[in-house]
Amino acid sequence: MLSSILPPRLVPRVQAGEQGIAFAVQSASVSFIDIVSFTPWCGATPAMKVMATLNILFTRFDACVASYTTLTRIKCVGDCYMCAGGVFADVNQPAVHAREIASFGIDAIDSVVKLNAEIGESLQIRVGANTGGPIVAGVLGVGKPTFEILGPAINMAQQMEHHGVPMAVHVSRSVYELIYGDSFVIKERGAVEVKNGTVITYLVSRP
Repeated sequence: MLSSILPPRLVPRVQAGEQGIAFAVQSASVSFIDIVSFTPWCGATPAMKVMATLNILFTRFDACVASYTTLTRIKCVGDCYMCAGGVFADVNQPAVHAREIASFGIDAIDSVVKLNAEIGESLQIRVGANTGGPIVAGVLGVGKPTFEILGPAINMAQQMEHHGVPMAVHVSRSVYELIYGDSFVIKERGAVEVKNGTVITYLVSRP
């Protein structure tokens, strides 16, 4: 059961009764995914279909995450899916986990397109990503432990999702600088108002 809610590396430590698991990560790439207009869709759709759809979608997101060497699923809350790259890297390489988080976002969109075709829906997602640090990571709680990552870099990733474009990967300047020149199509979105001011952001896709 723990393996379904905690990163694999931490499960033996929690099972052994270790408490106060916490560590710093110099740099991480964080992504948030949210379903567009989820609340009205949820209200108009039978409960079993809502849960079945989320289960299929998040299972496919998990499979996408597992295909990348640096990525880890952090958690799912309602219709929000969160993952991060570089948190457990033996050698932290921002350019690598930034590339993987951007590529994962594109994979996630492809997963939604495929699922829509299978079940006759027209769901859309917003994908936001940011790279930064340092961040704090660790396990909170004893009876129902959860893995959390904290810091300004996470907040910016959430802002990228919140202000994102449906069915597009919306990234911060820091991600752009790390993946520029890689095998992505990158379009400058322009100035976007976020909580802490105005930032230049970008939309990422594949050729």
